[in-house]
Amino acid sequence: MWKRVFKMFIGLYVPLVALTMYIFYSQKEKQIIALSEYQQRDAILKKNYFLEQCNALLDDTVYWSNLEYPVSFDPMGKHTSFMDRYIELIKEITDYDQFRFIDLHGQEFFRAVRNSADSVTIGNLQNKENHQYVRAGLALSKNQLYLSQISLNRENGIIEKPNKPVLRAVAPIFDTTQTKIGVVVINFKMKRVLDQLKSKVADTELFLLDENHRVISSSLHEEDLPYETGNVDNVFPIDLISNIKGITLDTTIVDDDHIWRLQPIVLNGTKSSFGSKSNLPSEIVTPSNWYMILEIPPRLIKSYVQPLLDSFITFNIIAIIGLFTLSYVFQKKKAEKDLFYKELESKNILLTRSKDQLEENNVIVNEMNNSLEIRNKQLSDFNYLISHNLRAPVTSMSVIVEMIRIEKNPEILNQLLPKLEQVSNSITNLTKDINKYVSILDSKEIKITNIDLQELIAEVKHEFTETLLEDTGFEVLINIDAWDHISYSKFYLQSIIHNFISNSIKYKRDDVASYIEFKTAIENKHKVLYVRDNGIGLNMERHGDNVFKLYKRFHRNISGKGMGLFLVKSQLDALNATITINSKEGVGTTFKLIF
Repeated sequence: MWKRVFKMFIGLYVPLVALTMYIFYSQKEKQIIALSEYQQRDAILKKNYFLEQCNALLDDTVYWSNLEYPVSFDPMGKHTSFMDRYIELIKEITDYDQFRFIDLHGQEFFRAVRNSADSVTIGNLQNKENHQYVRAGLALSKNQLYLSQISLNRENGIIEKPNKPVLRAVAPIFDTTQTKIGVVVINFKMKRVLDQLKSKVADTELFLLDENHRVISSSLHEEDLPYETGNVDNVFPIDLISNIKGITLDTTIVDDDHIWRLQPIVLNGTKSSFGSKSNLPSEIVTPSNWYMILEIPPRLIKSYVQPLLDSFITFNIIAIIGLFTLSYVFQKKKAEKDLFYKELESKNILLTRSKDQLEENNVIVNEMNNSLEIRNKQLSDFNYLISHNLRAPVTSMSVIVEMIRIEKNPEILNQLLPKLEQVSNSITNLTKDINKYVSILDSKEIKITNIDLQELIAEVKHEFTETLLEDTGFEVLINIDAWDHISYSKFYLQSIIHNFISNSIKYKRDDVASYIEFKTAIENKHKVLYVRDNGIGLNMERHGDNVFKLYKRFHRNISGKGMGLFLVKSQLDALNATITINSKEGVGTTFKLIF
């Protein structure tokens, strides 16, 4: 019994644990997606903030570039009055760390250095011709701006203490005659901006990298630009660094229980008017774009997923206890029932035999009922044939005979006698039709043989001159790949095929090459014979209910009695076969015979 208990337990628990694992991992994936979406929104906000700050700096630089400077501009000599009104402005903008004018040879001719929030020192001019940002700035044309890399400020080649991350913006300046006189260089303090980027709403990490993948700022480093001081940890997986290379679109990467959001910040080559009075766009030139990377670390993912894991473990412990108890109780009850079932087994065998016998009897009764229904239908049609179709000619004959009996005029008698002959012929033809139908009704034991369908069609085909001779414009097509032999009454099947070919010839169209096609198929384990032609067809909406009825004709301009399809259906009904029709005027007709 215990073996059955464990087997049942395993059978119940395996699909359950598979289902709970699927739910756990799908919910975990949803949690990660939700974290990714949250991270994406945070990254977009930080990126937009960084771009807004950069644009604000560039907007300031464009302002100084668009001033109309005097010819031979000397801000520390004869044009001090010109600069006085602007020095107060430089003092008020606390993000300015240094403000300089540099001539075309790289020599400063105005220098303002911030000492404190409200103190600026003017003077101490230096030569900057060997600095890269100066060379790049002097190469600028009008409506171009240069934006340097973010770096630590250096004085005389030595990093200034405390560390001061700056971003230099450079723009050309022109005098009132539009002659280029040098460049304006503004060192913007980036500490406030970088601190704002590193601020955390959740337990996420932020990294700002340059194109050489050097860390500019990081929430894991207290100081900015750690690579310049040599205090850089290996904070990125190697494969993540390889993914960064060449990336141009915002991308999310899930790797080793981390979620990384990579956002390139591309300014080089972009254009904006930056509040210019002329509204002419200025092009930004920069030696380096940046990558902003946000990391959701494993500890944060774990804190989100841990409740799911706890629920998974708790549910499975309860499921193990419950399913094992259920398996034990069930198998115990089953063992008790087995004895009872063995006692009933012999009785069930007897009941099963009785049931089988009843089912066989039901099949026989159903077959008899079907045969009786068909025979009742046939008798009803026969009754109609006798009562309706025979009544009219008999009445006509009685009237003519009475007229002959009382008529004395030989000339009128000569007119009546041919009419009597016509009625007699009509009764004779009707009698023949009745004999054909009665032969079907009286066939209590119809002889069934194995028929070669192709051979039988060929035999019937030769009964018509239209199919016997060549170049008559009528063709019999045979496609019987599905089946070519059938057990049926050869007499009936021969008559059925004869009627189909006869009708196709009679109702063919004169404007096309006419044909009739016999095609076999197997559908729902029944043999099916399709008979198609391209004749004049029928209006099914008008005549569909009367196609197989006795003496129903649908083309008054073509001779016929309306007996053929009636006999076809009767011969099929006699052996429990069925027939349906699908026809369209001017296209053709398709009969479907199901055996």
